[in-house]
Amino acid sequence: MKKIAVIFLQFITACIGIVVFGALPSLFVATDTGENHFYLFIETIKRIIYSLIHFDQMTFLINGEEYKVYPFIVEGAFYSLTLIFSALVLSYIASILLTVRTMQFPKWVREKIKMVIFFIESIPDILVVLLLQLFIITIFKKTDVLLMKVVTVGDSRAYLLPIICLALLPTIQLYRITLHLYEEELLKDYVLLGKAKGLKYTFLLIIHMLRNTIISLFFHLKKTIWFMLSTLVVVELLFGIFGITHYLTNYMIPEIFTFILLFIFVPIFIFYHLVKWILERTIKGGEVLS
Repeated sequence: MKKIAVIFLQFITACIGIVVFGALPSLFVATDTGENHFYLFIETIKRIIYSLIHFDQMTFLINGEEYKVYPFIVEGAFYSLTLIFSALVLSYIASILLTVRTMQFPKWVREKIKMVIFFIESIPDILVVLLLQLFIITIFKKTDVLLMKVVTVGDSRAYLLPIICLALLPTIQLYRITLHLYEEELLKDYVLLGKAKGLKYTFLLIIHMLRNTIISLFFHLKKTIWFMLSTLVVVELLFGIFGITHYLTNYMIPEIFTFILLFIFVPIFIFYHLVKWILERTIKGGEVLS
Protein backbone atom coordinates (compact mmCIF):
# COMPACT_ATOMS: atom_id res chain seq x y z
CA MET A 1 0.00 0.00 0.00
CA LYS A 2 2.88 2.35 0.78
CA LYS A 3 4.33 1.84 -2.71
CA ILE A 4 0.95 2.53 -4.32
CA ALA A 5 0.61 5.73 -2.26
CA VAL A 6 4.07 6.90 -3.35
CA ILE A 7 3.32 6.17 -7.02
CA PHE A 8 -0.03 7.97 -6.78
CA LEU A 9 1.67 10.97 -5.15
CA GLN A 10 4.28 11.03 -7.94
CA PHE A 11 1.50 10.90 -10.53
CA ILE A 12 -0.51 13.74 -8.97
CA THR A 13 2.60 15.88 -8.47
CA ALA A 14 3.66 15.38 -12.09
CA CYS A 15 0.15 16.24 -13.37
CA ILE A 16 0.09 19.43 -11.28
CA GLY A 17 3.54 20.30 -12.62
CA ILE A 18 2.35 19.85 -16.22
CA VAL A 19 -0.69 22.09 -15.61
CA VAL A 20 1.50 24.80 -14.05
CA PHE A 21 4.01 24.47 -16.90
CA GLY A 22 1.20 24.86 -19.44
CA ALA A 23 0.09 28.09 -17.75
CA LEU A 24 3.59 29.59 -17.35
CA PRO A 25 3.60 31.58 -20.63
CA SER A 26 0.75 33.72 -19.23
CA LEU A 27 3.25 35.25 -16.79
CA PHE A 28 5.14 36.76 -19.72
CA VAL A 29 2.21 37.91 -21.85
CA ALA A 30 2.08 41.67 -22.38
CA THR A 31 -1.33 43.11 -21.50
CA ASP A 32 -2.64 46.53 -22.49
CA THR A 33 -5.24 46.49 -19.73
CA GLY A 34 -2.69 46.63 -16.91
CA GLU A 35 -3.94 43.30 -15.64
CA ASN A 36 -1.75 41.66 -13.00
CA HIS A 37 0.37 38.86 -14.52
CA PHE A 38 0.00 36.60 -11.49
CA TYR A 39 -3.78 37.01 -11.60
CA LEU A 40 -3.69 36.10 -15.31
CA PHE A 41 -1.53 33.05 -14.44
CA ILE A 42 -4.08 31.83 -11.86
CA GLU A 43 -6.95 32.40 -14.29
CA THR A 44 -5.09 30.42 -16.97
CA ILE A 45 -4.64 27.50 -14.55
CA LYS A 46 -8.37 27.61 -13.76
CA ARG A 47 -9.18 27.65 -17.47
CA ILE A 48 -6.85 24.70 -18.13
CA ILE A 49 -8.36 22.62 -15.31
CA TYR A 50 -11.89 23.40 -16.52
CA SER A 51 -10.93 22.44 -20.10
CA LEU A 52 -9.38 19.17 -18.95
CA ILE A 53 -12.52 18.26 -17.01
CA HIS A 54 -14.68 19.12 -20.03
CA PHE A 55 -12.15 18.07 -22.68
CA ASP A 56 -14.91 16.83 -24.99
CA GLN A 57 -15.98 20.48 -25.40
CA MET A 58 -12.45 21.82 -26.03
CA THR A 59 -11.97 23.31 -29.50
CA PHE A 60 -9.19 24.78 -31.65
CA LEU A 61 -8.95 26.54 -35.02
CA ILE A 62 -7.46 25.31 -38.31
CA ASN A 63 -7.55 27.84 -41.17
CA GLY A 64 -10.40 29.67 -39.47
CA GLU A 65 -12.49 26.52 -38.98
CA GLU A 66 -13.29 25.25 -35.49
CA TYR A 67 -12.60 21.61 -34.59
CA LYS A 68 -13.11 19.66 -31.38
CA VAL A 69 -10.12 18.21 -29.56
CA TYR A 70 -12.11 15.01 -29.12
CA PRO A 71 -11.91 13.09 -31.38
CA PHE A 72 -9.75 15.14 -33.79
CA ILE A 73 -6.52 15.50 -31.77
CA VAL A 74 -7.20 12.39 -29.67
CA GLU A 75 -7.13 10.16 -32.76
CA GLY A 76 -3.80 11.64 -33.87
CA ALA A 77 -2.38 11.26 -30.36
CA PHE A 78 -3.42 7.59 -30.20
CA TYR A 79 -1.71 7.06 -33.56
CA SER A 80 1.54 8.58 -32.21
CA LEU A 81 1.40 6.55 -28.99
CA THR A 82 0.85 3.36 -31.01
CA LEU A 83 4.03 4.12 -32.94
CA ILE A 84 6.02 4.92 -29.77
CA PHE A 85 5.00 1.86 -27.74
CA SER A 86 5.38 -0.51 -30.72
CA ALA A 87 8.87 0.89 -31.41
CA LEU A 88 9.79 0.66 -27.72
CA VAL A 89 8.81 -3.03 -27.47
CA LEU A 90 10.58 -3.77 -30.76
CA SER A 91 13.77 -2.00 -29.58
CA TYR A 92 13.78 -3.77 -26.22
CA ILE A 93 13.31 -7.27 -27.67
CA ALA A 94 15.66 -6.73 -30.63
CA SER A 95 18.47 -5.39 -28.44
CA ILE A 96 18.29 -8.42 -26.13
CA LEU A 97 18.21 -10.93 -29.02
CA LEU A 98 21.15 -9.21 -30.73
CA THR A 99 23.11 -9.17 -27.49
CA VAL A 100 22.52 -12.86 -26.70
CA ARG A 101 23.76 -13.74 -30.20
CA THR A 102 26.73 -11.36 -30.00
CA MET A 103 27.84 -12.72 -26.63
CA GLN A 104 28.40 -16.09 -28.32
CA PHE A 105 31.14 -14.54 -30.50
CA PRO A 106 34.80 -14.30 -29.45
CA LYS A 107 35.80 -11.16 -27.53
CA TRP A 108 37.73 -9.63 -30.47
CA VAL A 109 34.61 -9.89 -32.66
CA ARG A 110 32.54 -8.19 -29.95
CA GLU A 111 35.04 -5.32 -29.86
CA LYS A 112 34.67 -4.82 -33.61
CA ILE A 113 30.89 -4.84 -33.25
CA LYS A 114 31.15 -2.16 -30.54
CA MET A 115 33.05 0.07 -32.97
CA VAL A 116 30.31 -0.35 -35.57
CA ILE A 117 27.65 0.43 -32.94
CA PHE A 118 29.52 3.61 -31.96
CA PHE A 119 29.53 4.71 -35.62
CA ILE A 120 25.83 3.97 -36.18
CA GLU A 121 24.82 5.83 -33.00
CA SER A 122 26.43 9.00 -34.37
CA ILE A 123 24.13 9.02 -37.45
CA PRO A 124 21.42 11.74 -37.19
CA ASP A 125 17.88 10.40 -36.88
CA ILE A 126 16.66 12.53 -39.80
CA LEU A 127 19.22 10.86 -42.09
CA VAL A 128 18.10 7.40 -40.95
CA VAL A 129 14.46 8.19 -41.74
CA LEU A 130 15.28 9.66 -45.16
CA LEU A 131 17.51 6.71 -46.12
CA LEU A 132 14.84 4.16 -45.14
CA GLN A 133 12.18 6.04 -47.11
CA LEU A 134 14.53 6.30 -50.10
CA PHE A 135 15.27 2.56 -49.89
CA ILE A 136 11.55 1.64 -49.95
CA ILE A 137 10.89 4.04 -52.85
CA THR A 138 13.87 2.65 -54.84
CA ILE A 139 12.64 -0.93 -54.34
CA PHE A 140 9.17 0.15 -55.48
CA LYS A 141 10.55 1.80 -58.65
CA LYS A 142 12.57 -1.28 -59.61
CA THR A 143 10.04 -4.00 -58.70
CA ASP A 144 6.64 -2.29 -58.47
CA VAL A 145 6.37 -3.83 -55.01
CA LEU A 146 5.62 -1.40 -52.18
CA LEU A 147 7.07 -3.08 -49.10
CA MET A 148 5.74 -0.45 -46.69
CA LYS A 149 3.83 2.81 -46.82
CA VAL A 150 6.20 5.78 -46.89
CA VAL A 151 3.66 8.49 -46.10
CA THR A 152 0.34 8.93 -44.30
CA VAL A 153 -2.47 10.31 -46.46
CA GLY A 154 -5.91 10.75 -44.92
CA ASP A 155 -7.16 7.48 -43.47
CA SER A 156 -4.35 5.53 -45.19
CA ARG A 157 -1.81 5.44 -42.36
CA ALA A 158 1.78 4.25 -42.41
CA TYR A 159 2.69 2.05 -39.45
CA LEU A 160 5.51 -0.40 -40.12
CA LEU A 161 8.11 1.99 -41.58
CA PRO A 162 7.56 4.76 -38.96
CA ILE A 163 7.88 2.12 -36.22
CA ILE A 164 11.14 0.85 -37.72
CA CYS A 165 12.45 4.41 -38.04
CA LEU A 166 11.58 5.13 -34.41
CA ALA A 167 13.05 1.85 -33.20
CA LEU A 168 16.30 1.67 -35.17
CA LEU A 169 18.58 4.08 -33.27
CA PRO A 170 17.08 3.24 -29.82
CA THR A 171 17.72 -0.45 -30.63
CA ILE A 172 21.38 0.34 -31.32
CA GLN A 173 21.54 2.39 -28.13
CA LEU A 174 19.98 -0.39 -26.01
CA TYR A 175 22.13 -2.97 -27.82
CA ARG A 176 25.28 -1.15 -26.68
CA ILE A 177 23.98 -0.88 -23.11
CA THR A 178 22.91 -4.55 -23.00
CA LEU A 179 26.31 -5.69 -24.27
CA HIS A 180 27.96 -3.73 -21.46
CA LEU A 181 25.56 -5.22 -18.88
CA TYR A 182 26.19 -8.76 -20.12
CA GLU A 183 29.95 -8.29 -19.95
CA GLU A 184 29.58 -7.08 -16.36
CA GLU A 185 27.48 -10.16 -15.54
CA LEU A 186 30.22 -12.41 -16.96
CA LEU A 187 32.53 -11.33 -14.11
CA LYS A 188 30.06 -12.17 -11.34
CA ASP A 189 30.50 -15.17 -9.04
CA TYR A 190 27.32 -17.02 -10.05
CA VAL A 191 28.52 -17.18 -13.68
CA LEU A 192 31.92 -18.53 -12.64
CA LEU A 193 30.17 -21.05 -10.36
CA GLY A 194 27.87 -22.13 -13.19
CA LYS A 195 30.83 -22.68 -15.49
CA ALA A 196 32.60 -24.68 -12.78
CA LYS A 197 29.52 -26.90 -12.45
CA GLY A 198 29.65 -27.61 -16.17
CA LEU A 199 26.60 -25.56 -17.22
CA LYS A 200 26.61 -24.63 -20.89
CA TYR A 201 27.56 -21.04 -21.70
CA THR A 202 24.42 -20.58 -23.82
CA PHE A 203 22.26 -21.78 -20.91
CA LEU A 204 23.89 -19.23 -18.60
CA LEU A 205 23.40 -16.48 -21.21
CA ILE A 206 19.71 -17.13 -21.80
CA ILE A 207 18.51 -18.23 -18.36
CA HIS A 208 20.60 -16.71 -15.59
CA MET A 209 22.36 -13.67 -17.10
CA LEU A 210 19.32 -12.60 -19.10
CA ARG A 211 17.20 -12.32 -15.95
CA ASN A 212 19.48 -9.78 -14.27
CA THR A 213 20.20 -7.97 -17.54
CA ILE A 214 16.48 -7.44 -18.24
CA ILE A 215 16.10 -5.80 -14.85
CA SER A 216 19.09 -3.51 -15.34
CA LEU A 217 18.07 -2.63 -18.90
CA PHE A 218 14.59 -1.71 -17.69
CA PHE A 219 15.98 1.37 -15.92
CA HIS A 220 17.27 2.72 -19.24
CA LEU A 221 13.78 2.75 -20.77
CA LYS A 222 13.06 6.28 -19.52
CA LYS A 223 15.98 7.69 -21.52
CA THR A 224 14.95 5.62 -24.53
CA ILE A 225 11.39 6.97 -24.41
CA TRP A 226 12.65 10.58 -24.32
CA PHE A 227 14.95 9.80 -27.24
CA MET A 228 12.01 8.35 -29.18
CA LEU A 229 9.90 11.43 -28.50
CA SER A 230 12.60 13.64 -30.03
CA THR A 231 12.79 11.32 -33.06
CA LEU A 232 8.99 11.35 -33.30
CA VAL A 233 9.16 15.03 -34.34
CA VAL A 234 11.22 14.06 -37.40
CA VAL A 235 9.12 10.96 -38.18
CA GLU A 236 5.80 12.82 -38.04
CA LEU A 237 7.18 15.61 -40.23
CA LEU A 238 8.66 13.34 -42.92
CA PHE A 239 5.74 10.89 -42.97
CA GLY A 240 3.07 13.60 -43.01
CA ILE A 241 1.62 12.37 -39.71
CA PHE A 242 -0.74 14.67 -37.82
CA GLY A 243 0.13 13.35 -34.39
CA ILE A 244 1.26 14.48 -30.95
CA THR A 245 4.25 16.58 -31.95
CA HIS A 246 2.38 18.23 -34.85
CA TYR A 247 -0.35 19.54 -32.56
CA LEU A 248 2.12 20.29 -29.77
CA THR A 249 4.21 22.58 -31.99
CA ASN A 250 1.42 24.16 -34.04
CA TYR A 251 -1.29 24.87 -31.46
CA MET A 252 0.29 26.57 -28.46
CA ILE A 253 -2.98 27.42 -26.68
CA PRO A 254 -2.41 26.62 -22.95
CA GLU A 255 -5.38 24.22 -22.77
CA ILE A 256 -4.36 22.27 -25.92
CA PHE A 257 -0.68 22.26 -24.96
CA THR A 258 -1.40 20.92 -21.46
CA PHE A 259 -3.90 18.35 -22.73
CA ILE A 260 -1.36 16.91 -25.19
CA LEU A 261 1.44 16.84 -22.58
CA LEU A 262 -0.83 14.90 -20.22
CA PHE A 263 -1.84 12.61 -23.08
CA ILE A 264 1.84 11.77 -23.55
CA PHE A 265 2.72 11.53 -19.85
CA VAL A 266 -0.15 9.44 -18.47
CA PRO A 267 0.20 6.36 -20.78
CA ILE A 268 4.00 6.37 -20.42
CA PHE A 269 3.74 6.64 -16.61
CA ILE A 270 1.22 3.76 -16.45
CA PHE A 271 3.27 1.64 -18.89
CA TYR A 272 6.50 2.12 -16.93
CA HIS A 273 5.01 1.21 -13.56
CA LEU A 274 2.98 -1.68 -15.01
CA VAL A 275 6.11 -3.24 -16.56
CA LYS A 276 7.97 -2.63 -13.31
CA TRP A 277 5.22 -4.40 -11.35
CA ILE A 278 5.30 -7.36 -13.78
CA LEU A 279 9.09 -7.67 -13.55
CA GLU A 280 9.00 -7.57 -9.74
CA ARG A 281 6.62 -10.51 -9.65
CA THR A 282 7.84 -12.66 -12.54
CA ILE A 283 11.62 -12.43 -12.26
CA LYS A 284 12.58 -14.20 -9.07
CA GLY A 285 15.99 -14.07 -7.53
CA GLY A 286 16.93 -10.97 -9.46
CA GLU A 287 17.62 -7.49 -8.23
CA VAL A 288 14.92 -5.56 -6.38
CA LEU A 289 13.40 -2.71 -8.39
CA SER A 290 13.22 0.62 -6.69
